[in-house]
Amino acid sequence: MIPEENYGMRENCCRTPRTVRRQEDKKGHERPGLLGDPCTPIQSRPFTSRYTISPGHELGRGKFAVVRKCIEKETEKEFAAKIMRKRRKGQDCRMEILHEIAVLELAKDNPWVIKLHEVYESATEMILVLEYAAGGEIFNQCVAEREEAFKEKDVQRLMRQILKGVSFLHRHNVVHLDLKPQNILLTSDCPLGDIKIVDFGLSRIVNNNEELREIMGTPEYVAPEILSYEPISTATDMWSIGVLAYVMLTGTSPFLGDDKQHTFLNISQLNISYTEDFEGVSDPAVDFMKNLLVREPAGRATAEDCLQHPWLAEGDLPDPYSSAMSTVQESKQILPEEEDDELKAENSLDASPSQPDTDGQTVTEELILMASYTLGQCRQTEMEKQTESKAITKRFKFEEPMLQEIPGDFIY
Repeated sequence: MIPEENYGMRENCCRTPRTVRRQEDKKGHERPGLLGDPCTPIQSRPFTSRYTISPGHELGRGKFAVVRKCIEKETEKEFAAKIMRKRRKGQDCRMEILHEIAVLELAKDNPWVIKLHEVYESATEMILVLEYAAGGEIFNQCVAEREEAFKEKDVQRLMRQILKGVSFLHRHNVVHLDLKPQNILLTSDCPLGDIKIVDFGLSRIVNNNEELREIMGTPEYVAPEILSYEPISTATDMWSIGVLAYVMLTGTSPFLGDDKQHTFLNISQLNISYTEDFEGVSDPAVDFMKNLLVREPAGRATAEDCLQHPWLAEGDLPDPYSSAMSTVQESKQILPEEEDDELKAENSLDASPSQPDTDGQTVTEELILMASYTLGQCRQTEMEKQTESKAITKRFKFEEPMLQEIPGDFIY
């Protein structure tokens, strides 16, 4: 459906927008690494003439934008409206918004990046009408109780998708610079859907011709080179993916301190533990994170390297509990089928853990296995009860990007 004449036509659009280099701009406030003007038509008519904002459906709010669920009146399709102010702290930030639009255009054919539908502009705001991801942020399951949180096989599948999306961006010299659970959405939550990478407001173009240095990102996920004001590269995203994997697997933030300074110190000194909260996490998963959480950018695995890592090889890890129960069930078949019931009962009564016979060992192993599985959960619950307030602060505190805050509410 075409609402306006020539809407959506891209014959004259460049496939890879050029980097903005406005030498004539005397103020020079445009940041390096931004893409040029996008091809998507920018609608000037009122946004509400075509869409209805769903009451009570605020999907997200940051310091630069608010995202609300909306319904297209003509088709009744659901979308997400990202509403952004063009002026922030007295500065014109329209060029940054146009850059975000251009990045979405660049990734329009990638299934792991959110789709851009339309763009609207008023005197004070720009509105990006985006694909609606009904499953919400993966953050919600990262901080859920462990029984409801991601299983490792879920993280494997989702991490493959994240890396495929990031690999596409990196091949086009785009770095996201704000990869975190709040910026990875799910197409559905039950059953667990596929991922969509969102929020390219901090993304930049990197190339070999010029260095890009900026202090930006979310404290817990920024790489060491951000803090030391060293050049940004695609490896900067890979650090964030390592932190993201840690959070998805354990529900804890590896470098989070009592304040930002403490967090930054933990990142700079690489203060990280791979033992606490790692019960049930496989050794290949730990190795995967260790290949990314490396201080020197050159030492980190690339997105393509990660997709070849044994942990992300096609096929999911078996569920540890299911495997254990399968072993127990198989062990129960040791007795020959022709053995009569009376003999089975006798052997069952006479067997003991100290005896070398097979039945005794099977019973003992079953008890130890089940006790280990149960006690592990109990220890975790008891520990959380003893340090409830501190544990919640450490596990669930995720901060907004280090950016300027926009005062007031958004008008739409």
